[in-house]
Amino acid sequence: MIGQSDAIPEQQSPRSPAPKLGWEEFSRELVEFFASIKLAMFLFLFIAITATIGTVIQQNERPESYIQEYGENTYRWFLRLGFIDVYHTWWFTSLLGLLCVNSLTCFYKRFPGVWRSMKQDRVSVSLDFVKGMKQQAEVSIANSKEVVSQQLAQHFIEKGYKVLAKNDPGEVTIYATKGVLGRVGAHMAHLSATVIIVGGLIGTYYGFQEFGVCLEGQTYHIPRGNFDIKVDKFWIDYHENGSVKSYNSTLTVIDGGKSAVTKTISVNDPLVYKGIWFYQSSYGDSWDQVEVARVNIKDKATDKVLKTVDLEWHKEQAVVDLDLTLSITDFVADFAFNSTEKKVFSKTVEHANPAIRLAVNERNSVQSTPWVFYQFPDLFDIKESKYQFELVAYKPKKFTGLQIAKNPGINIVWTGSTMIVVGITLSSFIFHRRIWMKIVPAPEGVTVYVGGTTHKSQIDFQREFRKLTDKLRTF
Repeated sequence: MIGQSDAIPEQQSPRSPAPKLGWEEFSRELVEFFASIKLAMFLFLFIAITATIGTVIQQNERPESYIQEYGENTYRWFLRLGFIDVYHTWWFTSLLGLLCVNSLTCFYKRFPGVWRSMKQDRVSVSLDFVKGMKQQAEVSIANSKEVVSQQLAQHFIEKGYKVLAKNDPGEVTIYATKGVLGRVGAHMAHLSATVIIVGGLIGTYYGFQEFGVCLEGQTYHIPRGNFDIKVDKFWIDYHENGSVKSYNSTLTVIDGGKSAVTKTISVNDPLVYKGIWFYQSSYGDSWDQVEVARVNIKDKATDKVLKTVDLEWHKEQAVVDLDLTLSITDFVADFAFNSTEKKVFSKTVEHANPAIRLAVNERNSVQSTPWVFYQFPDLFDIKESKYQFELVAYKPKKFTGLQIAKNPGINIVWTGSTMIVVGITLSSFIFHRRIWMKIVPAPEGVTVYVGGTTHKSQIDFQREFRKLTDKLRTF
């Protein structure tokens, strides 16, 4: 028909089906992904960010501490995201697990090749192989191949090389190598990251770290160790200028009702019992006890101070001339009252609003237990009494702060740390050097073809190779 093209359209050839992704291809891609440097950098970046969050935001504090510092809404987000206990969250553990997989995959992919290279016979090489080395030279020597090969072998042995030789018809091949531990060291350092992470995870999930505030003379039960710890003594040593020199605690472990061990601990010198470490961590003023308090006894009518007494904690003291008996029964550093439970407590550990509770027995007729405030001396009044009591000074009882920890993975962490130090040292100061020599007879002696390579420190190896060729000319 007019207007239609007479050309016959070409028949489309059938498309060949796309090659299927088999298990070998999939496993190869998977290994490439987990062994990639990009994945390692990504993991290191996010671990550094999360570790920074865990450092900036105090971990495992009481809810009111976060609410006071950040606000209630921010605290709720911290709770959802796990920012108040970063190192126990599933996503932080997943990052560490992926880093382990990355490290192990790199080791699996690279180390077998290095090991095969170390173990295989490298003497059976061709002359073209030696000539193809980056560092290569050709030296003519007027001597027999037996003498030259013996001199070369002796020279490399004196230089600390391991020497292998092969005598073929018409030529002698010598292979010299040293510093193979330098290549092993790099992989040892790589593997150490996994060992450290595994040890850290074991310590995180099967260990614990707590902080205890302990008072001298008190005994505390350690439930995770099923024994008791008694604080026999706590004291502070001072320099001549009044600054703190050291603070120390003498601790006794009571196991099964018997004293097991006694040790005086100080900073960086802990007590260890049943795998639990007791560190001297801090000290401070107790918020619920005092050693002694100085109280003025005043006449209500004249506001005159009749007597000043120093009252010791929980010790009754008689004031005979005033027909009084006084004792301290309670102390709070920052007075607060719970109206629901009808209970007095210290709302902070700071000595912001200190008060003592007196037990007053006056003429065996007036008995009361008033709270006497340091900052508000006239706040409470005993109606039946003719005296007013005023807190003028007090000495708080010192507490010792003990960090109590158990880390079953610590030896694994130390093993990994040793591996990384040894690996980096070997990798940084020992370099794997390999040199091949072909000794071929020539009309006026022999021709020595030399080729060598190293995986690091190319400049030093070039200098050594140049000295070798100069030495060959003296043979």
